[in-house]
Amino acid sequence: MSNWRHKPQTDDELNELVVPVKQIIRWLKTRRGFIIGVGILKGGTGKSTSVLYLALYCALVLNLDVAVVDTDDNSQSISRWYAQHLAMGDTIPFTLIEHPTKGKDAISLKKRLRSLRDQHDVVIVDLGGGDKETFIDLCEQARLLLMPSAPSGWETDRIQATLQTASKAARINQDGLDVYNFFVKCDFTSTLAEEEREAMAVDLSEEDEDFVPPPFLHPYFDISKAPHHIRAWSFIPKRGELEEWGLLVRHAMKGIIEEDEAA
Repeated sequence: MSNWRHKPQTDDELNELVVPVKQIIRWLKTRRGFIIGVGILKGGTGKSTSVLYLALYCALVLNLDVAVVDTDDNSQSISRWYAQHLAMGDTIPFTLIEHPTKGKDAISLKKRLRSLRDQHDVVIVDLGGGDKETFIDLCEQARLLLMPSAPSGWETDRIQATLQTASKAARINQDGLDVYNFFVKCDFTSTLAEEEREAMAVDLSEEDEDFVPPPFLHPYFDISKAPHHIRAWSFIPKRGELEEWGLLVRHAMKGIIEEDEAA
């Protein structure tokens, strides 16, 4: 369930905000190796849940070849989820690549992504909460960075530092990097998300003279606090439960695709 307070009134208004499914499939199939990073420089903000749903949507609904790169040495949530469901005999529609950031098997994320570009339609990177070097590598290689957090200062307090790091790294990204915040775990019976957006803009601009405004997605595409997100640890989400994540990625990629096709 998307944020009903900001719901477009007509199908035409919604279509102005999202790229059509057929168009996004065609575009991604002809430009293999589209890299999406998910995360901010902080742990516990819903990154792995976001990665899971985005990967399943791209694989099951868009029928794309999807790879997920798990860079989180600390929790390895996606890797543990993947191993659990393989042991249960479930069919998992995406490829998992574990990317250790420390130890003898560690290589730079930049090198890892270069080797994956030609192998998959979409590569989704689950970023760890605090490894700055890996984050910088991602911003130099990815085309889209999604920054999920719950609408609470406990989760959003690192957004400004993340934006500044991303903007510096993106300067050498040859394809350009689009960066967006969005809220997860939203209770749409309250106005908490709207209040937190306003508070972030005010607090950050007062504290930082180099303030970069948080680039939020349209609030209709905030992600609900749905029970199936919690159950997704034990049960692979059903196709119908992927729709709000599909709308989010179709919205986030609309400008990228239209700009590329107009060039």
